[in-house]
Amino acid sequence: MHLAAIVEGGWGRAKGIVETLYSALKAEPAFERTSDDLLHPGKAATFGSGFVGELHPAVLDGVWGAFELDLAKLLEEAREEVRYSDVASFPALHQDLAFAVPEEVNAAELIAAAHEAAGPELREMRPFDVYRGEQVGPGRKSVAFAVNFQSAERTLTDEDAAALREKIVAALRERFGAELRA
Repeated sequence: MHLAAIVEGGWGRAKGIVETLYSALKAEPAFERTSDDLLHPGKAATFGSGFVGELHPAVLDGVWGAFELDLAKLLEEAREEVRYSDVASFPALHQDLAFAVPEEVNAAELIAAAHEAAGPELREMRPFDVYRGEQVGPGRKSVAFAVNFQSAERTLTDEDAAALREKIVAALRERFGAELRA
């Protein structure tokens, strides 16, 4: 069984739906750039259970996103049985972080290493931009993430967030040669 859709709003909207479905199953898609004649160049990716992309303007007028999921493969990627957990009573701290890394390092690898370094107080780390250019140097790219830190037991301070951020920076530097940009 497959689930497929074409949605108004392009790449970001379609990718957001895929990420939401994965998140509900406590899984994370590992996006890898791909190309297809029906999809906009640079706005297409495959992942474990399917693909997502923005439809090429020659295919359909407007800005449209598309995705297809193999539901059996999606369920295989679920890390654990989904169970109810109480909504956290304490607020999250949001930060945007960007790392310059070698071109071959993908966002999923960075996210996995960050979760390993920071532990459960790293609630979410979602990529939202990739930059390639002179400022990061040849053979490198900058990947920007929206990061949420949150504790189930207390309100985190700015100092707590800084300590978690430093754990992430150190782990990514050691493992991938990453440099914090922002």
